[in-house]
Amino acid sequence: MATAPSREEILKAVERHIARRGGGVHVTVAGAADFSWQSLFDCQVLRSIERREETPRKEKGRRSAPARQPTYTDLDAYTVPPPAHPGLAKRYELVREGSLDELECPDCEDGRKDCGTCEGRGGRDCPRDVECAVCHGGPDTCWECDGTGHPRSRRARAAAAPRPDAAEVERATCSRCRRPDVACPSCRGRRQTTCAVCSGTGLAPCADCRGARRVRDEACGGTGRFTVWTQGVITHTPDREETKVSAPAFLRVRTDQWNHRTLCDVGAELPGFLDDEHRKLAAPLLAVKDGEILRRVTLRHLPLARVALRADPDRVYYAYPGPGGIVVHRRPSKERVTALVWAALTVVALVTVVALTVLR
Repeated sequence: MATAPSREEILKAVERHIARRGGGVHVTVAGAADFSWQSLFDCQVLRSIERREETPRKEKGRRSAPARQPTYTDLDAYTVPPPAHPGLAKRYELVREGSLDELECPDCEDGRKDCGTCEGRGGRDCPRDVECAVCHGGPDTCWECDGTGHPRSRRARAAAAPRPDAAEVERATCSRCRRPDVACPSCRGRRQTTCAVCSGTGLAPCADCRGARRVRDEACGGTGRFTVWTQGVITHTPDREETKVSAPAFLRVRTDQWNHRTLCDVGAELPGFLDDEHRKLAAPLLAVKDGEILRRVTLRHLPLARVALRADPDRVYYAYPGPGGIVVHRRPSKERVTALVWAALTVVALVTVVALTVLR
């Protein structure tokens, strides 16, 4: 455990550090340095929160998994073991005694119901005949009667002679006027052919039931029944909180000298190495939460001092206890950093002006 050095020990360590670098400042002289503590602190609280709730459940099918779950009569009185560690999540599913039952599905019979697409007809209305795809019901339907069944007169027949390019086309006997080799081979003078979808029945098969008229009821999974019960659920959920005072971003501090303490009991006293400021930071995190059954509080602390020399305003010294004594780091002061930034900006501005002047 790193014990906080005294103010005098810190100042002497800073003075030795400066002397090793060739400096001769007397840091321990009254008024030579501004001293302040900026100790580092980290408080992490890990809890296990227990929640208990009842929910009515309904699932398709016959009772199976719920029947194998433990039962209870009073959920608040049901005992479950606490987790071995507050960071472990756990869920217990229970069934209230006497609540498990099966109900018949009100919308189907043995898991099947009338198809909603065709309304139980097995198909949809469909024309029995469709326009011939070969002659399209036009002049080539029949060269003798045009599909009317009434042959032309001799004069009209001569005027309606077949086209030269159609002379060699295979023709069939017309089913209406009975003349050979004059009708469309597809419809035989009828202008229409039997619908291939419904095969002339006038009812096209339903795409969903494929003519069966009934389909599986997805609501009950085709079982025709539902399982109902009251489910009790007990959960253990990790809950994490943290507050910290970190080192400045430009300062790297060794972690092997941190004071460390772990507390597991509610109301346990905070360790003596914490100062009042850090105790105030930790206090809100230590309050007991609803449903809390287990906790682990991890506290880390490192005494860190800041020393600013009035004779050297460009530098600041940070010191903390290390394994071989007090460790000292030198860093530029805020004022020094600001001055360097402004100097850099000034140089950039001058270079820009010169470059623009030359380019003109």
